[in-house]
Amino acid sequence: MNANLQTALNKIDEQQKKFKQGSAPWCVGEQLKDMLRENATGAGIVAMDIDQKGMGLADCEKKIAAFARDHKQGNLGFCGPADADRIIREFYGLPARSETPHPIAPAGTQAAAPARRKIIRLEDFL
Repeated sequence: MNANLQTALNKIDEQQKKFKQGSAPWCVGEQLKDMLRENATGAGIVAMDIDQKGMGLADCEKKIAAFARDHKQGNLGFCGPADADRIIREFYGLPARSETPHPIAPAGTQAAAPARRKIIRLEDFL
């Protein structure tokens, strides 16, 4: 694990200790850690920014809450996982998911489409 990634994960863990497990800011930290583990490209930026005023987990969660409030249906505000992912990435300056290389496929290649399974009939074996 690279040093920037470990530093970022440690700083996120430290901020998460301020919140109850399962609370909205704590969950932002979990999602951010997952993003960085998937693609550590922005780990250095997160490690530098997360301690700055206005860049903490609670500040990011406020952006998600504002999105939910702005997209309210009746009395319920909601921010789905794709929108939360996008908001967190924009907040911390991480590459968009579409720009993130697939963890299994080498960069610059496309994952092969699954092979179509042939139908096997018992009559073929007689």
